[in-house]
Amino acid sequence: MATTFALYAATFLMGLASGLIPFVINLEIYILGVAALSHAAAAPIVGLAAAGQLLAKFLLYQAGRGAFNSRFVRWKRREAAMSTLEKYRGHSLAVVALSSVTGLPPLYGVSLAAGAMALPVRKFLVIVALGRIVRFTVVFLAPAWLHLKR
Repeated sequence: MATTFALYAATFLMGLASGLIPFVINLEIYILGVAALSHAAAAPIVGLAAAGQLLAKFLLYQAGRGAFNSRFVRWKRREAAMSTLEKYRGHSLAVVALSSVTGLPPLYGVSLAAGAMALPVRKFLVIVALGRIVRFTVVFLAPAWLHLKR
């Protein structure tokens, strides 16, 4: 019971941390490890990883709106992210969906740009949540598909 709680807490915290500093922490590798080396069920692991990521992306969205004045959230590629969403202004939420499933363009920058462009926050959060669930489900199931699960 305690190990299950620890695994679940670690999964949520890894999701949150990797959502804020993706260039240091890779959540997909963590999920692959959990899937390959444990008997954990997919639903709680995928759900908690997605929830942690969703909180991180919401914080980045808020940072894009100007809610935080921090050097941590200043980004060098602001113009690139903003121009991508501006270029597809009518399809900005589709760009968010693509980014949340594939990681291209990076969801970190897309989240900041979505906030700066004041995309509807509820739609943003629903799309990111669904995209992350799809992405993390595929990652979690990959070891079984490749027959790597013990």
